[in-house]
Amino acid sequence: MLEKIQKFVGSEVELEYLLTGEENIETIIFIHGAGSNLRQFKTQHEYFSEEFRVLSISLRGHGNSSNSKENTSEGYTLEKNRDDILELLEYLEIEKIHYVGNSAGGLIGYELISKKPQLFSSFITFGTTAELKLSNFTINLISNIDRFMLKVNPEGYSKFMSKHSSKYSNVQKETYNLLALMKKGILIRKNIGNYSYTNIIEKINIPFLLIESEFDNDINNNLKTTIKAIDNNDNASITKLGQAGHFANLDKPKEFNKIIENFIKSIPIM
Repeated sequence: MLEKIQKFVGSEVELEYLLTGEENIETIIFIHGAGSNLRQFKTQHEYFSEEFRVLSISLRGHGNSSNSKENTSEGYTLEKNRDDILELLEYLEIEKIHYVGNSAGGLIGYELISKKPQLFSSFITFGTTAELKLSNFTINLISNIDRFMLKVNPEGYSKFMSKHSSKYSNVQKETYNLLALMKKGILIRKNIGNYSYTNIIEKINIPFLLIESEFDNDINNNLKTTIKAIDNNDNASITKLGQAGHFANLDKPKEFNKIIENFIKSIPIM
C-alpha cells in the first residue's frame, strides 16, 4: 500500500500523497494533525479503497513532504496548509470530498470549507475542538519547547510524545514511527492555540460529525462551545468512541472505520 505514495510539486512545497481506489466515484480525504503524516491512515486506505477513492496527504514539513521556505511558524499556517491541499485536489481533478481531519487536520478542514464550501459532501473531525483560547504565554511556551526539542533531541521528543499518545503500547510504537518523521511542520502548533470555528458549525449545510474519543482528555475538556454549536444545527452531530484517545483511528481502527462508513453511507449521493 505505502509503495503507492507519490509526490506532487506545488507552488510552495513538495507534498507526498497516497491515492488508492482510483476507480471509484466518491472520495474520502484523511488529513493528519501536528507531528504525524499520511502513514497514520494506512488502515483506512486498506478498508475503504474497495468502495471509495481514498486520499491522504503529509502536510508541509511532515513525513516526506518538504519544509516551508519560511523557517518560522508563518510558513506553517492553517491557511498555507489549506492552499496546499487545494492545489493537490485541483491537480488530481477531485471536485467533491468527504473530509476527515484529525486534530490540526480538522482545523485545516474548517479553513477549507470556509474558502471552498462546494468541495464538501461531508465533514468529519476527531481529536479536534472547534474553539480554543489559550493564552499567548502558553502558546509561546509550547512553540518554544517544540523548537528547542527539535533542535536538541528530536528522537527523545518523539519518544516522549508517543508515550503520551495512547494507552496502548502497540499504538505508542506506531505513533513513535510517525513522529520520527516529524520535521519543521510541528511549528504549526503556534498557529492552533487561539481560534474559533463554532460559527462554521452553526451554519454548515452539509452533514458534519464530531467523533469524541473517551480518552482524549485535552480535547474533551475544551469541547463545551463546540457541542453547543452542534446542538444548534440539525446537520451536525456527535458520536462517542470508547476506549480511544487522540489517535482514535489507531486505537480503535475497526470501530473508527465503521463510524466513518455508516456516516458517509447515510448521505444521499448528489
